[in-house]
Amino acid sequence: ILSTIDAQLAIKHGADGILVSNHGGRQVDTAPPAIECLQDIINVVNGRVQVFVDTGIRTGTDVLKALALGAQAVFIGRPVLYGLACGGHDGVKTVLNILKRELIYDMASCGITSIDQINKDVLYKHT
Repeated sequence: ILSTIDAQLAIKHGADGILVSNHGGRQVDTAPPAIECLQDIINVVNGRVQVFVDTGIRTGTDVLKALALGAQAVFIGRPVLYGLACGGHDGVKTVLNILKRELIYDMASCGITSIDQINKDVLYKHT
């Protein structure tokens, strides 16, 4: 889902959660980035269902940004697949450990020690 209208329809029809995604840009190459749609969808959902995001999550910093914008969780595709292709099970573990270390480092840079402390205050908005 990339639009607030679709998010409202999903809730109306009984969805328990929403995945904000443009499917890696593979389906419609002019679709907006999921991260740019996330905030509007979070606002319209207003806590009625959980909101997840994928597409473009490549680093721990990307995870931090998505959580700061209000996503309850992020889905990670390509980095994990790259790890799998290069190193099998151990490659996947390595990728996930790298993402975890990046997230912990970024959180520390923001002065926070827990995922629960991540909020919009960690983001810089250029005006």
